[in-house]
Amino acid sequence: MSIVSRLKISVGLRTMAITGSTAAAVSLASAWPSHASWAPKPEPKFWSEVRQQMMDQETSAPSDWTFMEAMQSPKIDAAEYLRNPRRRDQAVTFTALLLMRKGDGNPWGSRQLSMRAQCLEGVLERQDQQGGWSVYPGRQGTASKVNWICAQVPNP
Repeated sequence: MSIVSRLKISVGLRTMAITGSTAAAVSLASAWPSHASWAPKPEPKFWSEVRQQMMDQETSAPSDWTFMEAMQSPKIDAAEYLRNPRRRDQAVTFTALLLMRKGDGNPWGSRQLSMRAQCLEGVLERQDQQGGWSVYPGRQGTASKVNWICAQVPNP
């Protein structure tokens, strides 16, 4: 085999190796959730009014909630909020607020939960009355929301 042929093969193999490793890096990077992939939208006026109405009924309830997301359908209206995120190692604990009503004619209800975002695992957990933690049912996009929550209180 001539020197020119060997050089062509060597250059071709290097190009394949570089291209392959670049593709692998891009695949890995796109598999990891990005901190910038999700952020809550501003609280819609409708939900602001519902939240304020519910907070007025509970005189001791704080009003410094961050709107996360909401859903509305003929069967259920619900919005999720969080406040007071605190980091402990690779988890961020926070208070969650759920505003909900089942059907248009039913009264609004609210519920506060102690929750935490497991930053490395990309899951949310809920604390029970005994202080134990269990996985909160995830939905599409939960890992991105966990990344956003964890970014609110960076590691020291």
